Amino acid sequence: MSDVVSATPLDWTLLLRAMAEEIDAADGTAARDAMLRKVGLRMSAMRPLTPSLTMDALVMEMNDMLADIGWGSASFSLNETDRSLLITHDDLPRVGAAGDPPGTWLSAVLEGLYQGWMTQLPGADTSLTAKRLRVSPATVLLRFAR
Repeated sequence: MSDVVSATPLDWTLLLRAMAEEIDAADGTAARDAMLRKVGLRMSAMRPLTPSLTMDALVMEMNDMLADIGWGSASFSLNETDRSLLITHDDLPRVGAAGDPPGTWLSAVLEGLYQGWMTQLPGADTSLTAKRLRVSPATVLLRFAR
């Protein structure tokens, strides 16, 4: 008998799915989203970005962090009309079919994550917030503004 233990990757899918269903059943969607935004803020504090001098460099930093945790990727565009930053997030991990629309349960985490990252930047306006505009299983569009 060998003392060598084979390392298998952990799969948290079952646990996350059960937690998602319990949280939704107990607290409802508004409370769930508020809690998930706080989780995203905490994630941004745990994985702060290196300060960047350009928007392209900032997107690269964010995408490196997102790749490290397997959370997809982001792209930015400026909306000069309403002075906002639009963040397109692709390939958000799914927790089964949880969420509305199905497969988007974690989308509220992105509000906290991006808000945290953006407000950590030197000279950032901490009154700005990230809000979801459109959510699909493939893409989450957020608006960062007042």
